[in-house]
Amino acid sequence: MQVDDNERMRSEEQNNGRRNARYSEGWQSKSGKHSDSEQRISPVAGEYTLVRSRRRTIALEVQPDATLVVRVPTRTPLWYVERTLEQKASWVQKKLAEARGRLPLLPRHAFLTGERFPYLGRDWPFVVTAFQAAPLMFDEAAGFSLDVSAFDRSEVLFASWYRARARAVITDRVAWYAPAMGVHPGRIRITGAERRWGSCSASGTLSFAWRLVMAPPEIIDYVVVHELAHLREMNHSERFWAVVAGAMPDYDARRRWLRDNGGLLSM
Repeated sequence: MQVDDNERMRSEEQNNGRRNARYSEGWQSKSGKHSDSEQRISPVAGEYTLVRSRRRTIALEVQPDATLVVRVPTRTPLWYVERTLEQKASWVQKKLAEARGRLPLLPRHAFLTGERFPYLGRDWPFVVTAFQAAPLMFDEAAGFSLDVSAFDRSEVLFASWYRARARAVITDRVAWYAPAMGVHPGRIRITGAERRWGSCSASGTLSFAWRLVMAPPEIIDYVVVHELAHLREMNHSERFWAVVAGAMPDYDARRRWLRDNGGLLSM
């Protein structure tokens, strides 16, 4: 549910004060406004996507599908990009190899009886049935069931169900942690982001990917604490991580879990 937890590595740390920007936990989001991307080939890294945008750092990101994304400030010259790839060649090759090794594990759902779908850290059974009360139902004893009449809407129905559960679960966890951390978040948004687990805007709005509700509760709590901490420190400085650690001393283990397993939280 930028990287850091998206297998990315920043060339420098953004540790300025609060400003009109968004900070996030998890995979980097898709290229936003004012960005430009192109496909390039490097002798060191092979094919990669170069994304130019209004940012201040260079980030190397290995995606769950074993592709490399290089994010750079708008005016970064190509020679500097290539030099960075050369300097980080061993890191890039190691992470690409790890991602390729996980590819066979990525879920590929056809929405057929016998498949399993994640929710709150467990894989629940799924059956296609007939004449049930609602198109998609969930029961803690039986798991998920889909009425055959709604089969052509399977993915939409699942996304809608996950989104509703994400709003309920995450809203509850924000309400639990915010007072203890001494912060007052604004509204909570549940998004369909594919490369970002959560983000915090300068206005105090917290956004979370609905896929986060597939993760174990302790991982959801980590992302919630991460974003709430941005209401105190709108950066990823040592002060920011101290705020996170104050609320969750074992945050690093949870962060590593998300980095290593986040690619599996998908339909």
